[in-house]
Amino acid sequence: MKNPLARHRTAMLPRPVSLALLLALCGTTGACGEYGSTSATSGSAKPPAQAVKIVNWNVHNFVNDVIDSDVLAEELDANWQSHKTDIARVLREVDADIVMLQEIENGTVLVALNAELDNAYPFLVLYPGNDPRGINIALLSKIEVSLAKTHRSEKFKKAGDPHGPAYRYARDCVEVHIKVGERPVVLLGVHYKAKENDNPDKRLAEAQHTRAIADQLAEEDPERAMVILGDFNDTPGSSPYDWTLGTDPSRYRNAADHVQAPLRWTFNYKGKLELVDQQMTNPVLYEMLDPNTVEILHTDAVDAASDHAPIVATYEIH
Repeated sequence: MKNPLARHRTAMLPRPVSLALLLALCGTTGACGEYGSTSATSGSAKPPAQAVKIVNWNVHNFVNDVIDSDVLAEELDANWQSHKTDIARVLREVDADIVMLQEIENGTVLVALNAELDNAYPFLVLYPGNDPRGINIALLSKIEVSLAKTHRSEKFKKAGDPHGPAYRYARDCVEVHIKVGERPVVLLGVHYKAKENDNPDKRLAEAQHTRAIADQLAEEDPERAMVILGDFNDTPGSSPYDWTLGTDPSRYRNAADHVQAPLRWTFNYKGKLELVDQQMTNPVLYEMLDPNTVEILHTDAVDAASDHAPIVATYEIH
């Protein structure tokens, strides 16, 4: 069954929030192009820094109770309304400017979540990705999104293995552009291959391809502030983690490094506390990070909503 929101696209065109949703939900043809508008700052004065709080969180199979996604193994959840309430309780408390989520089924549940948050986020992005269960990457933003695109259809090989298999993302790499003052900012939301029925080469290839996308964007505009964030399904010291970090002078940094070691974990795997979710920034954005704001939330409310913990960080962007 087609996404039920599709029939509303034409009627939704006049409003900015609807333009954002239109772009995000048209994802059967790849990147849908540019929407929104930006205006130049008058005069030559440098705009003041703007605090931007970013959270990334795997919300664990946030799916609804009807068949409404074009996937082979769609899952249903009769209790999805209570799941929505639990997720919203955490996000309302965090009150981030930008929210990057993993394991969101479709536009229907994303819009419902935003409604639970009193429609605090006027810009929504979600593309159907490659996961057979239909769990996707989604973004909610209080800051205007100027461009969004999916990389789900791209094929790539593991670096150094030209004769190896060609891979696609297990889910997607969602590329989102915003502008804060005069600073261009790009977020790459990811959810790499899980370790169940593991294929570490695929996960590594996903990380390599994501870093290649980031490097290309930085080469086009060295002033871009970049962040790669989401569920890496791998830990510090692993090949996907290290490849994403890269090397100096373009070495990325993980915001989670500023969390005290006993709390520096996002997933409890059979009693082992692991940091599998990351928020990695390029040197441009890392210089704007306020290290005192970085948290990994371990609360009863988080535990009620998901098996992962969210990472929260604030950047003074200028």
